[in-house]
Amino acid sequence: MPFKYACFISYRNGQRQLMERIITDLSTALANELEAWLDLEVYVDRERLQGGVLYNEALAQALCESVCMIVIFTPTYFSKTHSYCAREYKAMEKLETARLHALGQQTDPKHGLIIPIVFRGAEALPDDIKERRHYYKFDDFLLSDVEISKHPAYAPKIREIARTIYDHHQRLSTLPTDLCQHCRQFTLPSEADILPWLETVQGSVTPFPGR
Repeated sequence: MPFKYACFISYRNGQRQLMERIITDLSTALANELEAWLDLEVYVDRERLQGGVLYNEALAQALCESVCMIVIFTPTYFSKTHSYCAREYKAMEKLETARLHALGQQTDPKHGLIIPIVFRGAEALPDDIKERRHYYKFDDFLLSDVEISKHPAYAPKIREIARTIYDHHQRLSTLPTDLCQHCRQFTLPSEADILPWLETVQGSVTPFPGR
């Protein structure tokens, strides 16, 4: 079974207008740009925007069937009380390790299958991400701004991200094995499994000056 999605967009749920605008704009911009590169969809858990739905069984399979994962980072992304984002992140790390190993590559900023986009709180981005991954900063984006796809600061970055996803897909497609053959059985780690790691991630955030 080939990949079904170009990317899986992972984000903290919320009912506020800004977050809904960010997810809608970003997913639309990426889908439009990727259309020129791949016949694959962008996966977004739309129910999450409603604020009440935090997890459904289809998420793990959709993540496994995605070429890579886009992390929409805000300071509440790695939350201990709402750990589903951290579970998605660690699940993709597991997929990333296996897939890059099959390619004979190590995880690095050029080949990593997790692409963080910081919308708020760059100073809260964990060291684990800052030191190991290339990430994009969209932290000046405002509710009053034009669509991301038309924004002079962000549109070029969307094109770059789409090209990165395409390159990932091309490399992974050279493998003789079906990377999605076991996706129906793929599961996210439990909250108990990721809690020790989550404690270290939250502990790595630089404190406010003077505290």
